[in-house]
Amino acid sequence: MIIIGPAHPYRGGIASFTERLAQEFTEQDWQVEIINFTLQYPSFLFPGKDQYHDGAKPDNLKITRKINTINPFTWGPTKRYINKQNPDLVVAQFWMAYVSFSIGTILSGLKAKTLSIVHNVYPHERKPGDGAMINSYMKRSDKFLALSKKVEKDLLNFTDASNIQRSPHPVYDIYSESVPREEALIELGLDPTKKYILFFGLIRSYKGLDLLLDAFANVASTLNEVELIIAGEFYEDRQKYLEQIDNLKIKEKVHLFDHFIPNDQVHLYFSGCDLVAQTYHRATQSGIMQIAIEFEKPILVTNVGGLGEMIEDGKHGYVCEKGVQEIGDCIVKHFTTSNGEFATELQALKKEYSWNTFYQNIVNLTT
Repeated sequence: MIIIGPAHPYRGGIASFTERLAQEFTEQDWQVEIINFTLQYPSFLFPGKDQYHDGAKPDNLKITRKINTINPFTWGPTKRYINKQNPDLVVAQFWMAYVSFSIGTILSGLKAKTLSIVHNVYPHERKPGDGAMINSYMKRSDKFLALSKKVEKDLLNFTDASNIQRSPHPVYDIYSESVPREEALIELGLDPTKKYILFFGLIRSYKGLDLLLDAFANVASTLNEVELIIAGEFYEDRQKYLEQIDNLKIKEKVHLFDHFIPNDQVHLYFSGCDLVAQTYHRATQSGIMQIAIEFEKPILVTNVGGLGEMIEDGKHGYVCEKGVQEIGDCIVKHFTTSNGEFATELQALKKEYSWNTFYQNIVNLTT
């Protein structure tokens, strides 16, 4: 089989997803090749500091770099290369309109069955022309795997229900194992006697860090022992958040790790925290949630997009309406009444969102 999507040396959640999916198919005795990008985004379109990471290439995966998203002369040769490999199945990652023309053109005319794993149909932050690009792509794939009900509903605007199956984002079990909480916090330079809320991942406006800061400021004086960790690279104006923190007078209780968190350090943040907060303004689904589930950490999510369908309120954490008061109430509830009751349910949820289940859903949809 062929998987089309970003992989090493590219960093980020989609690249991690591609590699873990390839690993699962390899473990199921498939011969797998990842068709990767030679250029994913031109630098002027990339909002972060660097598209690449320094980690070693996975030694058990075949990764071939062929696609330049802004050079159409690479798309035809890539299509011919894939056909020459004569795969039984081609699985493509779809996560943003920008890749519609490059990957979509490659999918058209392939001899093999094609399936697109759809992380989002519509971008979180839409731009002119997105609709036309998305519409063009959706005509090129035979089947679609939706990672949430929201994505499934959006896909119905482009294809029949018979071509779609919903399969939730599996847990990210690719990181180092959990370590004792105190050990993790000392490694991060934090006080182990405090309790911590974790806001993790690339920081963009739709992810609602502003809501969390306002909510945390409202309850900080009530919860003297609770502090906030923000871990991730800013993909927008960093200064506005620093000013918000200063204006709210919570600077002493906010710990900012404002850089991309490499895979070999992710476990420290999730081992050390007591609650993971995803106070999004908009969402479809979230890989961050799946990291939290893997580390068996309770999660606070706003009930937007597909976030509320992934966990159950009171069972795996908290699902609240998108409001500062509601978020603050959940924070207070967790740190004043919770006594570890989420662990057993999170362990069960981790099994439900397994990669083996995800693999079986792909096979069922394409055979």
